[in-house]
Amino acid sequence: MIDPPSGAEVVWTSPDLERVVDYFTNTLGFHIALVFPADDPRETVVVGHGLRLRLCRGEATGGLTVRVPAARITDASRAQQDAPPGVRLELDPEPWPVRLPESRPVFARSPHAAGAGNPGRAGMLYRDLIPGRQGGRYIASQISIPQGGAVPDYVHFHEVHFQMIYCHRGWVRVVYEDQGPPFVMEAGDCVLQPPGIRHRVLESSPGLEVIELSSPAEHVTRADPELDLPTPSLLPGRVFHGQRFLWFRAASAGAVSRSSHPGFAATSLEMADATAGVAAA
Repeated sequence: MIDPPSGAEVVWTSPDLERVVDYFTNTLGFHIALVFPADDPRETVVVGHGLRLRLCRGEATGGLTVRVPAARITDASRAQQDAPPGVRLELDPEPWPVRLPESRPVFARSPHAAGAGNPGRAGMLYRDLIPGRQGGRYIASQISIPQGGAVPDYVHFHEVHFQMIYCHRGWVRVVYEDQGPPFVMEAGDCVLQPPGIRHRVLESSPGLEVIELSSPAEHVTRADPELDLPTPSLLPGRVFHGQRFLWFRAASAGAVSRSSHPGFAATSLEMADATAGVAAA
């Protein structure tokens, strides 16, 4: 089950979010609990020394903001009205089920020369391939790790409706909850990450490039510091919120047939079965 917010938070806003997060984690010893969104973080929750902080990117403001799970407040309107001077109350909505914006299809083209991308989660570079986000329904990101080597990632999961990763260039070593030991994705490989599955990026080749397709476009990424990967269980058929983990290996792909688009060939990734009809590829 995707974990709901566990308690109240103190909210702090700063125009230099990256520097503030670095200070709390590397200098003060806090650890990251949540990132939103992963491709260009504007909110990061850090936990440490009995304190939970939601660090937000924006103009610095005076006063104190306290964020509390909405389910724990019986009369939200009164709680906000009764807040003392200088205190602002925010209510954190329930994370599940994931709410999907209405799709607004539009043609998008993102030339490769558009830039290397923005610094995102765990030091990765994210380039937005469909800036319009189809009305917020989808996001497609080109994620790259130019230097390669060990990745400063942590065990985490995403509150999504659908998410898949396609390895375009290079290789990456990853590990997933209940899916056995770490394995290497190579160019042409693809994984379906079902909602809530814990996973971690361990290592990559120099010049790694993957394409990540997710719905909705903006979604929460939560850390899980209590789980060690790999897990002792091997459950390849485990269902996570109606979907199963899938690793498509290009080297052992099935029959390739002529695509309906001239000049292209195609093979099934078996996504429809793994997602119970949510997506097909």
